[in-house]
Amino acid sequence: MTVRLAVSAAVRADPGRVWSELTDWAGQSRWIPFTTVRAAGATTGIGVRVTALSGFWLARLPVGLLDRFIVTDWRPPDDEPGRLEVLHLGPYFTGPGVFTVVPGDGATRIECVELFDLPAGRITEVPVRLLLPVMRRGFGESLRRLAAICES
Repeated sequence: MTVRLAVSAAVRADPGRVWSELTDWAGQSRWIPFTTVRAAGATTGIGVRVTALSGFWLARLPVGLLDRFIVTDWRPPDDEPGRLEVLHLGPYFTGPGVFTVVPGDGATRIECVELFDLPAGRITEVPVRLLLPVMRRGFGESLRRLAAICES
């Protein structure tokens, strides 16, 4: 089963500032609640490997929702929209995610589209469809937190 999650937010900040905050992996904990993010090796560009945990670490054991992904496209904004594309590698979901940073008159728009392939097929379909509106609101709130950080 594939789930599509799309959210966006207007940010009264320069596109470069939005990009900088978006791609500050460790700093994402400031705008994504209960989440720690770690990048292994390089922290910029295509090929960056990231581990995000919504929960907590018990020594080396992750407790919560673990998401591993790799950056597959990296185009900072200048005169054109910026594009950060990732491929989620699991273990709980896989699939592509795209953040677009779109310059505008007086505001920058950040758009995110995630396509999650869930494990266990139809068993997860009903619970996920019920949770999708909650996930959308939560992710939208995270983008609003990102906007507030960029605007401060």
